[in-house]
Amino acid sequence: MEIFYNFWFWIAVVAVVGITAGVITNAVNKSAETRKYVADAQSGGNYKKVAEDFAALNTTVIARLDAVESRLAAIEKTLTEIP
Repeated sequence: MEIFYNFWFWIAVVAVVGITAGVITNAVNKSAETRKYVADAQSGGNYKKVAEDFAALNTTVIARLDAVESRLAAIEKTLTEIP
């Protein structure tokens, strides 16, 4: 029974319990995080709506850039025609 009074024995017990508690806590947190991502993926999330919004925005931006490019081409043509 003298082993239970040994200082190093109790330090080892506390370390083992702490490591075990840390591993269990980490496993529970990762499991909950994984369940959250799986549920989001199964429901489709907002990814489809976000992709559609960005596609519409990209179309608008491309149309504006084409308009700017045509105006710049007209300005360039005018500037090259000036003697």
